[in-house]
Amino acid sequence: MRVVLLQHNPTPGDFMGNARRLADLARSAARPDHQGDRVLCLSSAYALAGVPWQGLTRVNGFYERCRSAASALAGMLAEGPDLLLSFTGAQAPLYALITRDGLKSVVCGQDAVLRLPGLSLYVPEYAAECILYAPAKERDSLKADAVLFMEARPFRPGDQALREKRFSALAEVLRMPVLSVNQCGATDGDIYAGQSCAFGPDGGLVARAPAFEEAALELDLPVRGHSLLPRASDISPNPGRYEAMFRAAVLGVRDYARKCGFRGAVLGLSGGMDSALVACIAAEALGPAQVLAVLMPSPWSSDHSLKDARQLAEHLEMRAVTAPIESMMKAYDGVLSPLFAGEPANPADLWAENIQPRIRGAVLMAFANRLGRLVLATGNKSELAVGYSTLYGDTAGAVAPIGDIYKTEVYELARWYNSMRGADIIPPRIFSKAPSAELKPNQTDQDSLPPYEVLDAILRQLLEGGANPETLNTPGASPAVVRDVLRRVANAEFKRHQCPPVFRLSSCALGAEWRMPASAKALAGF
Repeated sequence: MRVVLLQHNPTPGDFMGNARRLADLARSAARPDHQGDRVLCLSSAYALAGVPWQGLTRVNGFYERCRSAASALAGMLAEGPDLLLSFTGAQAPLYALITRDGLKSVVCGQDAVLRLPGLSLYVPEYAAECILYAPAKERDSLKADAVLFMEARPFRPGDQALREKRFSALAEVLRMPVLSVNQCGATDGDIYAGQSCAFGPDGGLVARAPAFEEAALELDLPVRGHSLLPRASDISPNPGRYEAMFRAAVLGVRDYARKCGFRGAVLGLSGGMDSALVACIAAEALGPAQVLAVLMPSPWSSDHSLKDARQLAEHLEMRAVTAPIESMMKAYDGVLSPLFAGEPANPADLWAENIQPRIRGAVLMAFANRLGRLVLATGNKSELAVGYSTLYGDTAGAVAPIGDIYKTEVYELARWYNSMRGADIIPPRIFSKAPSAELKPNQTDQDSLPPYEVLDAILRQLLEGGANPETLNTPGASPAVVRDVLRRVANAEFKRHQCPPVFRLSSCALGAEWRMPASAKALAGF
């Protein structure tokens, strides 16, 4: 039997659009040179409704629309291959098979063995690799020709290798093929890498679909022999960490804009590393013609920042405009300074600094409104974690492409990008100069923060490492520095509640896995 894993990029709630795309992918697998084969297409989890779908069930008619789309899909495939679907049942997963005879219910429930014409597939729960540790008699009683994982698994760096290791072990223990068909694409902050894969009964990797793109992965599955053969050389490479993170961010921007109905993007280009990397991501995602870079110098902006920003825009072939903000700063000062004159002195007063990014945010939103585009925020994970940002200023945006990437990794990604392009697209001076918000004369980030190598080490222990704040100890950081970072993380929680979503590229994204009540005291006192 010929089996095809359909790696699909659905839009949540676009039932008919998802059905049409599934039909196109399935028909692409039924080429004339294979007319004599029996073809079974396998889709990712909940491919008609799209993932995540749970909130959509509050909309009246959700289940009816899903069933209607499945019926329409059956009509589209009346002369095509068979297709197995999973549905969003009210209580448990539902499975249905589309054949030339129409739509047929197969079975409902979890840990199901699907008895299909000429083939039996064991479809475990998502975490059911635990069958590895089940007693041998239970494993031997499993009567199926292959194991199938119908997945919508969000991307995390390094996760694919771990999953494949488990699939390999499972195939070897059960002595049968293991198939994994995973969704690709992006929905808001979640990225789905695809990389559907198949393992033979000896645990060997037989096929892997490309990362971050739709695909139809074809396999031969002789049932009685419990073997699994690729139809071609179908093992796509597993991208390295930085390539995977960059491509995930590119896919996130592309799908966020497309699925939300935006024609392009706007971003502020400062001449610093963060906005430079976001510009590269946006250009790759949308095409440079659909990205507008806005340079917004203040009296404190250095000449080299403007030169570097312009040079980067030229290298990316991206349109750039310059909107100086000095006159707007003076207008705010003229209105506010007399009003503030009678107020008590505040040594921590930052209004003159913070008004600058807020002016810039307003300028970017004006361009976005005028052009029908979305604004991309340029903050990184290190800054968001400790609140080194201005609410309604540099946090303004529809989404933050690098908001789950530490500052030290921003530089590594930028180096990877230049290497990948084979040229200094990001100018060398952006790598060498000290990071600075340039909100006052001679300012650098390290005036307020520890060196980013130290800061990121502390944050990794706290966030991804789940370290106890009372015992957190980072080499190179004094207890006082650690306490100050923890205090900043706690005090910035209220800001993060108002920040744009980030693309989740780690095991602990701010605003997702790390989200506390703004008034929480979990880190207070450190």
